[in-house]
Formats: sequence, C-alpha cells, structure tokens
Amino acid sequence: MVDAILLVLREVLEAALIITMLMVMSRKLSIPLNWVAAGLTLGAVSSWLLARYAYQIADAFSGTGQELTNALLYLLVVLSFIVIAAIITPLLFNAPAKIRFLSSTAIANNYRNLLISSAVLAVGLSLAREVAEIWIYLGGFVQQPDKLQSALIGGAIGMGIGVSLGAITYYLLVFIAARKFLYALFIFLALLCGGLSMQIAKQLLQIGVLNSAAPLWDSSTLINEHSWLGELLYALIGYDSTPSTAQVIFYGLAITPLIIAVIWNWQHRNPTA
Repeated sequence: MVDAILLVLREVLEAALIITMLMVMSRKLSIPLNWVAAGLTLGAVSSWLLARYAYQIADAFSGTGQELTNALLYLLVVLSFIVIAAIITPLLFNAPAKIRFLSSTAIANNYRNLLISSAVLAVGLSLAREVAEIWIYLGGFVQQPDKLQSALIGGAIGMGIGVSLGAITYYLLVFIAARKFLYALFIFLALLCGGLSMQIAKQLLQIGVLNSAAPLWDSSTLINEHSWLGELLYALIGYDSTPSTAQVIFYGLAITPLIIAVIWNWQHRNPTA
C-alpha cells in the first residue's frame, strides 16, 4: 500500500500543482475556468490510450517508441508553458491596472484564447504522462485480486493527498496580489520548462539519439533523487542529481526564450500605462 501511495502521490502532485497554478492565473486575469474541464478530459482520455497501447507504443520505432512518445509529450508541455510565460511576461513590468488587459481589449481576446488553449494542452498532456503510469501500475494487479484492493486503497490515498495539497495551494495563492502571483507563476513555469527539458534529453540519451557522457556534477550527497525530498523535487521541477552535458544544454535552451522575454519586456516597460 505504501508503494502505491508514494507512486500515485508523485505522479499526481506535479499535475495538481500545474492545474492549481493555472486556475489561480485564470482567476487573477478574469478568465472563466471552463477550460479546466477540457484539460481534465484530454488528460483522462489520452492517459487511458497511452496505458491501453503501452506495449504497442514501446515496440514501435524499433523499440524506442516509449522514449520518443515521452519526449514528445514533454516537448509539447514545455512549449505550452513557454507560450503562457511569454503572454504573462508583459504584466510583470507594467502598472497593476494593465493586468486586466486580457479581458478588456479586442487584441487581448486573441491572447486570452491562446492562453486558454495552451493551458488546456499543458494540463491535458501533463495528466496524460502522469496518469498513464498510474493506469499501468494498477493494471499490473488485475490478476492479483488480493493485492489489487490494497493498491487501489493506496492509490486513492495518494491521489487524495495530491489533490488536497493542490486545493490548499489554490486557496493560499488566490488571496495574493495579482502581480506578485504572476511573478511566482513565471518562476514556477521557468523551473518546470527547465526540468522537463532535461527529461527530454534523458529520454533521447536512453535510446542513443544523444551521446551519453559522464555527469557534469553529482548532487546526490546533498539531495538524493530517491529520498523523499528528491522525489518531491523531481515531481515539481524534474530534479536530476547527475545531469549530463546534453541535459544541461536542453535546460538552457528551454529557459532562454523566457529570459529573452523578460529582458525585452523590462526594456520596454511602461509603469505608468
């Protein structure tokens, strides 16, 4: 049961925090939360399909289908986060009144639609890769009724903890000033983009698309990946204690657009607008 709790909690926690942060963003920018249902539906359907055809996917492309699929999902989520971060970046350096621009101008409606589409894609695909692991894990107990009940109970507890943490985070953040929250959201998205991009590199390293090399550093003495803190950081920001050169390069490539967006908007800020 404990294994089920930890596995489900790890898989659910990242998705729960992503959903929470984007829901708070919607509230701060006066965007209806209708998109959440679309994101959850996309996640449920796509995760079931990934679990249902897991063996066929794994056998595809000469046995590299699973890694390529994971890399593609990570890439799409990273691109969605970059779009969201790019849209909210101008709000970090302008007068608080401009934060309402997404719901007050005709041009802003286009940004809002892009923001909603990106949020749906980010939530749906994040759930797809996380929940598929849960489907596969629980599916392994179908032929073992004596263990299935324990796994289901543990899974329910893990999911309950993850969802509860997401709900608590939502109610803590919803009362923060919009501008301060957007700063926190931007940092959160930047960390996720970097962490997920490292996972893309890791998948490609596993199948030989990228050349493997010795790790640039080993931080396992400070935070072990398999410790509770390491597992938490992995779930939140894709923490890796022994990253390769390729992973660090991918990290840099992922956060570079966000750095450019910050610099450009800071130079063109208009605090009195």
